[in-house]
Amino acid sequence: MTSRRLDATICLLVSASLLLAYWLTMPKVVTFEDSGLFLQVCHFNGIAHPPGYPLFTLLCVPWFWLPVDPVILGNSLSAVFAALTCIVVYFILKQLGVHRFIAAVTCILLGLSRDFWSQAIIVEVYSLNTLLVSLEIYLAICFANKPQKWHLFTMSFILGLGLSNHWPIVLLSFPGLALVCLARVEDLGKVLRSPANCLICLLLLVFGLVPYLSLFLKSDPIFSYSGPVTTVAEFIPYLTREAYQGVDQSATADLMDKIQFVGWLATQSLLQFGYGFALVSLVGLVRGFAVARLVNAGILIIFLSNTVALAFLLGFEFDFIHRGVFKPYPLVAWVCMSLWIGLALQWASGIPVRKVIPVLIVAVFGLVMFLVNWHRNDRSEDRLAHDYSSILLQSLDPSSNLIVTSDPQVGPVSYLNQVVGLRPDVTLYEAENLFFSNKLPGKTVAERKSFVLNLSSVSSVGIPWLTDGQDYGLYLKHGPGLDGYELIPGIEDFVSALVDDYMAGEFRDPNTLYFSHQLLIALGNHLTHYVFTERVGLKAAEMFQSVKQTFPGMLAILSTSIANPRYPMPDVVLLEIALAFDESFGIETPDHEIAAYYYYMAVLLANPDATLEKNEELALYYLDKGLAVLPGKDNPGLNLRDELVSSN
Repeated sequence: MTSRRLDATICLLVSASLLLAYWLTMPKVVTFEDSGLFLQVCHFNGIAHPPGYPLFTLLCVPWFWLPVDPVILGNSLSAVFAALTCIVVYFILKQLGVHRFIAAVTCILLGLSRDFWSQAIIVEVYSLNTLLVSLEIYLAICFANKPQKWHLFTMSFILGLGLSNHWPIVLLSFPGLALVCLARVEDLGKVLRSPANCLICLLLLVFGLVPYLSLFLKSDPIFSYSGPVTTVAEFIPYLTREAYQGVDQSATADLMDKIQFVGWLATQSLLQFGYGFALVSLVGLVRGFAVARLVNAGILIIFLSNTVALAFLLGFEFDFIHRGVFKPYPLVAWVCMSLWIGLALQWASGIPVRKVIPVLIVAVFGLVMFLVNWHRNDRSEDRLAHDYSSILLQSLDPSSNLIVTSDPQVGPVSYLNQVVGLRPDVTLYEAENLFFSNKLPGKTVAERKSFVLNLSSVSSVGIPWLTDGQDYGLYLKHGPGLDGYELIPGIEDFVSALVDDYMAGEFRDPNTLYFSHQLLIALGNHLTHYVFTERVGLKAAEMFQSVKQTFPGMLAILSTSIANPRYPMPDVVLLEIALAFDESFGIETPDHEIAAYYYYMAVLLANPDATLEKNEELALYYLDKGLAVLPGKDNPGLNLRDELVSSN
């Protein structure tokens, strides 16, 4: 077999193996994250959120012409980009002198690494971004090994394509790519001294940016972030992600948050391939400087740019949900780790020991990594977004108007309504006039509220200026005379499955886990009001008891009961329920909820009813525990602690 045929066979086997793993673990229905949003962008040829991701859209729209379920098409497209990335890494390793079979093993390790795998099975832009940057690394190393000007020409074009997909992350990798090319600085100078060559590079870069023009060609998109882009003045804020400045740079985040993210990223680097291969990658990093100093230095710069530099550029608060948002950003860094793993394995293959020993070590490390990452990334049964959106839509009155605002509703609810065709009689509005072609008239909240309340059969989810109405747990129904609490028919099966999956740890994706936590709080609050104000049947009582088993559900029951002392829940019972969760919080629980939990227990102990004895000493103990988690004025227990201390 010729060398090319052998490479082709290896690449085919690697791709088939990875695509099979991705297929078996990918969600088969719409999920949270940006799944519902991108599915609609691709289905309707719309405009995604800033910076628009025009290259991804141009590729996914014709892909969605295939007669296959849109969710499968979207997730499979990411899987294809991920598999192609691994093939590119195979050829990068060969350029670095790694044997083809070691390169193939390394590619499989990359494909099955934790976060790379997680992005390969959902419709997102990060697999395409990793593919484009990997191609840039390959061409830069090719130039460093045997410089030819077409390497730089192609790099310029692919750089433009990368900037047309996710420009912030692509730019982070540019200094490292430049350093790799500087390994042949004389040859680089010869190419760039020619005005014609520089002009060709510039033109190819501009040609790679052409996908941005597609944003101007969508005069009336059915689904778009903020309507059509018709002028340069509208395009510039889109390109610069102006709308996300408050998200990328939180007013409450400080230097300590950035430092915590750097420490967290160090831990994440250990988890991508498992501790064993993390150690192997360190060996490869050292070995890389012996193989090709400037090339390896460039790879190291790319790694640091996509981890440490990124952590300092962003202004995220160091909390669970922002760690989930951050998770896909460093994928290029994990590609760099895979290169070091390949270099280390190549070096180990030359050590004069029995060959079976390193093979067994790699097999054991690989099997452990595969099993751990499979468990974490198996989302084949991830149905929460789909089931939540289905029951919400199906329970609405005929010809309802539904006002939503956050991604968990805009994505999956709109996808089921607009693409799948579930409840076509329902009209959707987004409170900030984003994404949907339906727009709320008026520039002020008062004008929009007036319009909404004049519609027939209006419901809303999480709208701060729509708080009056009848609470159904998943939404509020608005209208004259509507107040109090009501149950959605048939919701008990959904609630039971939600609680079971939450308690069993089935929600491993950060976005799904966080949403389930917040939903249980909403249901706990709703059910507490319902069972103490309405005639309670068996189903409502069972749901109340079920939700009470979870920390978020218990927290909602605790806070609602304390805020409504007329509800017949004795303090001694409330305290007994709460004590079972002391220091048993899920990883998704925000600090302010933990602080609130200890504050509520202190309230019960400091001012109990007749069922519970007063115990200020124990109340102070819990207040101190809460303040240790959330110190300062944001902690609701600070004033109570001062009162108890001063009274003693």
